[in-house]
Amino acid sequence: MQRSDTHRPLRAHQGRLPLPRPVTLPIAIVLMLGCIAPAWAATLGRVEFDSAAPRLDSPILGDPIQGDLARPQGAGPFPAVIALHGCAGMHDTTKQRLADALVAWGYVVLLVDSYATRGINHVCTSGAFATFVKRRQDAYGALDFLARQSFVDRHRVAAVGFSAGAWVTLSVAEPNSFEQFVAPDSDLRFRAAAAFYPPCRGASTRPAIPTLIFIGAADDWTPAADCSGKVADWGNDGPPIELIVYPGTYHGFYYVHLQPGARLFDHWLEYNGAAADDATDRLHRFLDRHLN
Repeated sequence: MQRSDTHRPLRAHQGRLPLPRPVTLPIAIVLMLGCIAPAWAATLGRVEFDSAAPRLDSPILGDPIQGDLARPQGAGPFPAVIALHGCAGMHDTTKQRLADALVAWGYVVLLVDSYATRGINHVCTSGAFATFVKRRQDAYGALDFLARQSFVDRHRVAAVGFSAGAWVTLSVAEPNSFEQFVAPDSDLRFRAAAAFYPPCRGASTRPAIPTLIFIGAADDWTPAADCSGKVADWGNDGPPIELIVYPGTYHGFYYVHLQPGARLFDHWLEYNGAAADDATDRLHRFLDRHLN
């Protein structure tokens, strides 16, 4: 596993993983992903685009997909983030706080909704793999859509996914994953990937782009041990991969609406302000380092 000297993954110490720093901010500020909340909220606009068919130059279109788009003021072109939701979609609170943070950092953000046009409620108990295959196409359709916007720098786009969406993120980060959907002479690629509590057991080939993975040590849905083992197996040959493991932290630690925690689909989900705060700070620096 590769990492920078200044942002080291958390290591075990006497059987426990120390939190990188305590949260002392009030809840009102933590709601804004642990950052000082801006006095404004990013405006989310609904957009529609086509899921990628095999090869973006194919005359056969993919499924129509919707999403929520937010952007900084100005002409750009700006770097961009494509955000991919979990198996039950994305809560409106998470959408807004993620958009607020990314736009404040100077990024366009497209929150892909893979369910609305397909009439899907959730795939948390069945249909996960079949939906995962389609969602890879959605990610590349979103990338193509952003690449055609004058205010987006097509060469600086990252994928950020949550849970099942993080599985998709690790998939599009694999070497040559774009070849099925992008014309051979195209330079259209994802440039970085960040995955929040992904099911690492489902990941295969080592990511070919810089990748950041966040996982909770107490996650009983996507276990941290799966990610630790996978990253160790991948080795150090290639772009940097950073794994951050948070002690005493459960699945869904980023979702502020999960307080108090709750048992959903036979798994415990719970917001953790300290982990969310640290992950946000690391995500900001990661994106700036690889997209700017």
